[in-house]
Amino acid sequence: MRLMQRPTELAGRLTPRLAGVGRRLTPRTVGALYLLVLAVVAAVLTWTGDPGTSHGHRCAAPGAVEMPQRAIDATDLSERKLRCADLERATLDGVVSEADLRGANLHRADLHGAGLTDVDLSGADLSQVSARDASLDGVRLTGADLRGASFRSAEFTHTGLDRTQLGGADLRDAVIRRSDLRGADLRGADLRGAELTDSDLRGAVLTGARVDGVSYVDVLCPNGHKSSSGSC
Repeated sequence: MRLMQRPTELAGRLTPRLAGVGRRLTPRTVGALYLLVLAVVAAVLTWTGDPGTSHGHRCAAPGAVEMPQRAIDATDLSERKLRCADLERATLDGVVSEADLRGANLHRADLHGAGLTDVDLSGADLSQVSARDASLDGVRLTGADLRGASFRSAEFTHTGLDRTQLGGADLRDAVIRRSDLRGADLRGADLRGAELTDSDLRGAVLTGARVDGVSYVDVLCPNGHKSSSGSC
């Protein structure tokens, strides 16, 4: 049996078989078997995880802005207090500056080529965000969820990435300058070709991360030692 087939297809295949078996079993046994089928279908649905139905998380705040799946101009967010906003799967265009987006939901948002300047995203959900070629300057992402996010060729300057979850993130060819990555979880992240300069990686977890060709200049390495000859 192929577990990756659609749950409805799985149920359709099993039901006739159970009906045939049911002619030879008691009603109580047949009922138990049908319940088992439902449990299997539910388990498969959970396991396969349809990305089209995934959702992010945000904090609770009365009257929080809700703009999911919308095309948003940067001026709609700049210099505004938007704590706990719902921007899931939204598309951002332009440069957002001086915005308070703490605890916001930007799950699967499109930030390709966008700019963020002096934006507070502490504790926000940016899981699976698409932010290739984005520019982040003075952005605070302390404790944010960036798992599975794509920041390929992005630029981070004076960025607070301390205690962020970056598991499985794509940071290939990213440039990270004067940024704080203390305690960041980078397990399984792809950092190939990235450049880190004058940044703090103390306590960061890089288990399973791809670090081929990474350049470390004046960096405090995860073990607390200073980088030497371009490596940690």
